[in-house]
Amino acid sequence: MKVDETGTDMTIDQTAITPAGHRQLDLTPRETAVLCLIAGGLTTSQAASRLHISRHTVAQHIAAMLRRSQARSRGELIARAYALGILATGTWPPQAGWPPRPAGRPRPERVS
Repeated sequence: MKVDETGTDMTIDQTAITPAGHRQLDLTPRETAVLCLIAGGLTTSQAASRLHISRHTVAQHIAAMLRRSQARSRGELIARAYALGILATGTWPPQAGWPPRPAGRPRPERVS
């Protein structure tokens, strides 16, 4: 069992990991977008505004992701998403790292 400094069990449920090591969260494209936005620090209202959907819809997407990942909080959901490669490390704002891009197709450069 992996425990953080608060004594919370950080172990990922091994029954939900495929032999390839990928978590079977089956996120929809919209759920992935919501996850990236909340990982970037946006509130439910801000994410809803950015995606042009209602706050309730964003909350429903978050609740579905929490249920599937068996996470108890948004922070735990985001930590698991990074640990499982769903969110790519080394990018800001957070970007989806799952599914992996096909070979030969680099991630497009962001223009600021």
